[in-house]
Amino acid sequence: MKILVTGPRGFVGARVMDALPGAVPAPSLRTADRDTVRRLVDSIGPDVIIHTAAMSDIGTCERDPVGSFHANVQIPVWLAECGVKTVIFSTDQVYSACPEEGPYREEEVCPANLYARHKLEMEQRTLEANPDTVLLRATWMYDMPRYGTPNRGNFLVNMLREREAAFSGTQHRAVTYVREVARWMPEAMALPGGIYNYGSENTLTILETARWLKARLDLPVTLRDAGPRHALWMDCSKARQYGICFLDTVAGLEQCIVDYSL
Repeated sequence: MKILVTGPRGFVGARVMDALPGAVPAPSLRTADRDTVRRLVDSIGPDVIIHTAAMSDIGTCERDPVGSFHANVQIPVWLAECGVKTVIFSTDQVYSACPEEGPYREEEVCPANLYARHKLEMEQRTLEANPDTVLLRATWMYDMPRYGTPNRGNFLVNMLREREAAFSGTQHRAVTYVREVARWMPEAMALPGGIYNYGSENTLTILETARWLKARLDLPVTLRDAGPRHALWMDCSKARQYGICFLDTVAGLEQCIVDYSL
């Protein structure tokens, strides 16, 4: 099977490349148009496309709505239009204004920011273009730095490096070990077309999770309560029906601690 991976040197894409030996790295699509995308796919002839590239910083998207639309809507739609099964990463931010407390199932969406609105539009339009498209709504992901690739700020690294950190004591939110995200890609590629919550679950608030990690590693970081924040709490039972069973947030952090001898 020939697999094309976009964003192959990014935070998620680099780990996906590690997990799928032989996958073909795509060149940057940052300035690509529809014809460029079509020519790339036609020249490689993949059986599956895994699209990890995106403009994922919420503030950057608000400041550059045109760039956000191009990166987060147009490019994935153009990939889906190529007629190849495409696995695309979406986000738990589509739940950021849901009136209920969660955990949220895939049909309960209400985005609160431009990034999330663009991701939701992308989900709808890619499924219209190709009903075989698989959309993976991911949580906040973490890992230790990987040599030679960017390692954006994430929950674990922030906890290890910062002297002070603030997390909400009311916000239920999972964080997911990105290497586990990559490990489940073969099963994700086999999913029927549709939308899936994809990542760890968590019964703790994000502040409780941070307090657990601080105690587990005896970290010197001072933790503050950031105040009320909206829940980003996913029900991942749909993916579990297809055998994709992530560790919960605390167990995932434990696995990462073992992997890196932290």
